[in-house]
Amino acid sequence: MSDEEKRESKKKDEVVSIGLDCGTMHLVCSRSDTDEVNIGRNVFLSLDSDDVQISELSDINYVRSNDDELFIIGSDAFKYANIFGQQVSRPMEKGLISPKEISAIDVLTLMIKDLIGDVQDKVAYCSYSIPAEAIDEGRSVTYHENVFAKILRSLGVNYTSVNEAMAIIYSECAKEKFSGIGISFGAGMANIAVAYKGIAALTFSTARAGDWIDNETAASLGMVVNRVTSIKEKYMQLTGEVEIKNKKTKRVLEALYYYHKALIEYTVKKIIKEFNDKVDIEVDEPIPIVISGGTSMPKGFVELFKSVISEYDLPFEVSEIRRAKNPLTAVANGLLVRTMSDVKGMSKK
Repeated sequence: MSDEEKRESKKKDEVVSIGLDCGTMHLVCSRSDTDEVNIGRNVFLSLDSDDVQISELSDINYVRSNDDELFIIGSDAFKYANIFGQQVSRPMEKGLISPKEISAIDVLTLMIKDLIGDVQDKVAYCSYSIPAEAIDEGRSVTYHENVFAKILRSLGVNYTSVNEAMAIIYSECAKEKFSGIGISFGAGMANIAVAYKGIAALTFSTARAGDWIDNETAASLGMVVNRVTSIKEKYMQLTGEVEIKNKKTKRVLEALYYYHKALIEYTVKKIIKEFNDKVDIEVDEPIPIVISGGTSMPKGFVELFKSVISEYDLPFEVSEIRRAKNPLTAVANGLLVRTMSDVKGMSKK
């Protein structure tokens, strides 16, 4: 075997572990061969290729499908939709593959390929996130789980699905020996896991999360949802006063506060009910609640959560309530921890 062939053979034996958070608003990827975490906004805007020259897209993040369709993806899609008063298209809705978007799977495949990066010369293993079944929504996760499996398989990646909220436990609760309550407040769903020493005692989700806040606010004020989301991301904080002179923006922020609080109240009530109904193990020590996800990003979210939950009698003792070190990347990092653990286990066999 020549030196060139030996180098190629060695490259193909190189293992890379991947954690892929498949969120409604963001796709997030962590890899074992880099400290960089890639984040892409999970939205797109369709373009008519007859009306657009490729040279016009030189500074815009876009992808082209096999059928020669053009899509602006990520933050650029959101920005251009706001400029032209359009709604972005969403490959996912309420935490699952959207049944409304015919191009959803094609666009997701292109976005994930771009996010994961080149793995052709490596043996790639990936844990990807799936939500738990929603207790207030009738849709199954089976189709969603299998679509992402198919996408990863088409990219030459070995894959395992992992519960989204358990990934928070893996990334944030090592010091508690992987015991705690992980809550992922995403865009499409709130995912909850109760874990004891690394074992899931309870997992469930609700269909109320960031999109619910935006949609309810938009409906209450007669606005386009994109605009509400833009204001929320630019100005929203849940403690203290925001210096805003525009009266309409102030009304939006006021409504957003009410719906953030309503979301937290709803989630806490569901945690208590599901714990009482379904958890059989005795949790004999205080456990932390770790809050993550893009919807938990506004300043003061954790403080508001603490204020709300203090009004309820809980069926478990809480050691502390804390935010994940990075709410946007905690799930992907936890998935990477899980993948690396699985790969290490395989190497011992």
